[in-house]
Amino acid sequence: MNDVDLNKLRVFFAVVEQGGVTGAAKRLALTRSAVSQSLSSLEGALGISLFDRVGKRLLLTREGQVLSERFREHQLELRRTLDEIADARGRASGPIRVGLFLGFPRVRLGRFLAAFSSRHDAAHVRVRYAPQEDLDALLLANRLDFVFSFQSRAGSSPRITATRLFEQELVLVGHRKFFHPGFDLDALARTPLVDYYRSDPLIDRWLAHHYGAEAAVRGADVRVWAATTDLVLELLLNRVGIGVLPGDVAEPWIRRRRLIRFDPGRPPLTDFIWLNEVAEGYRGAALTAFRAASLESFA
Repeated sequence: MNDVDLNKLRVFFAVVEQGGVTGAAKRLALTRSAVSQSLSSLEGALGISLFDRVGKRLLLTREGQVLSERFREHQLELRRTLDEIADARGRASGPIRVGLFLGFPRVRLGRFLAAFSSRHDAAHVRVRYAPQEDLDALLLANRLDFVFSFQSRAGSSPRITATRLFEQELVLVGHRKFFHPGFDLDALARTPLVDYYRSDPLIDRWLAHHYGAEAAVRGADVRVWAATTDLVLELLLNRVGIGVLPGDVAEPWIRRRRLIRFDPGRPPLTDFIWLNEVAEGYRGAALTAFRAASLESFA
């Protein structure tokens, strides 16, 4: 360590994160020449090559990959230490990394984050959308602090705990042109649809709940597999078809008469939103405050 300048490690990591010397130079407010010299000096001090030079590209060697990963861990631990020092003064500060499944209702999220930010202005929330399996992996790799999902993920790993937050109603809605008088199950099978994923059509869940498993319409005319709640909403407003939305997402548009809700006259289909986290994970003041606010706002 006596032979290694920690500032040169910082320059090396900036090159890795920015994908090259030019990006690192801009981020660190240095010249490209200064960044290149810093890298050469670090490699000389360590006696190894951290990058393979392929044309104008820099590709990490195996040693460079190991150093990059360990330096990232070092930065995280240092950040946590600084958070703890700040926490000792009673102020929630620092990053909060939140993972969301693609369909998480944005209206609820926006209201919650606005209220949280106004109460904790030294905390910084970083939101990441991804498929559920990817969120699990990021949570277990300590690259996320919390994950909001429509499933309890406690069964996917003994390290994950889950807290149920809120229940949401799922409603079938669309433009009035699709819901003509006498609209029924047979008409629905002939109506264009907007859904989320081909692997798990939400319309099948809605139909099975209201009419029984035999009512599934996997061969129906799904015009778009949209993946996200926001895109499904936009497509329904643009009259592409009908589809299932969370009730609180659809309600403002129902009140404005932009969307019509089809009511089959049966108890509604609902699902739950869960807060997943690593059991006994690090919890500074910012993460503790975020968790408490989530339970207060959503539960």
